[in-house]
Amino acid sequence: MRRPRRIFRSSTPRARRGRATLGLYAGLLALAAGATLLLSSLFAFGGFAGVGHPSPPPGRLEAEPAQIAVVDGSTLRLRERVVRLLGIETPDRGQTCRQPNGGGFDCAAASAEALAALVLQGQVACELRGRDGMGRALAVCEASGTELNRTLVAGSWARAGRDLPGLQHEEILARAEGRGLWGTTGAVTW
Repeated sequence: MRRPRRIFRSSTPRARRGRATLGLYAGLLALAAGATLLLSSLFAFGGFAGVGHPSPPPGRLEAEPAQIAVVDGSTLRLRERVVRLLGIETPDRGQTCRQPNGGGFDCAAASAEALAALVLQGQVACELRGRDGMGRALAVCEASGTELNRTLVAGSWARAGRDLPGLQHEEILARAEGRGLWGTTGAVTW
């Protein structure tokens, strides 16, 4: 009986093809091992915060006004590091707060503008106190002697979270006096 005719033939003899395949598998295995080591070293620093920049050390982080960007009402970028203000909660982007006269405005933008006005005062210094679930540094920050976390809650541009119980009193006073976002009818829903 005759073997079926092969149209496509390898130019590599069978013995060499086997070694080449084995070499390919070994190379892929080495590549996978290298990628695993790289990812494990990145996540050892609490997420991708270590990519390009080392994780913020415990202690203080300072930046001049030109090195500061407001990301949202509770988040700053100091130089190349993202810092989340500890113990406060701000409205979500695009959330509308209703004014007593029936008009509306973006609550999150108002909160971010209040934070921006505070950091324009001068150098910002933050006491780092860990990381949030997304790997961002958590901190209590001040600008020109004004504590940002407390001032945002007292001005009613943020709510007090659970991490700094001392801010609860500031929120109660801000609500009672109808300051900032509590002066709107939609603020209590965020």
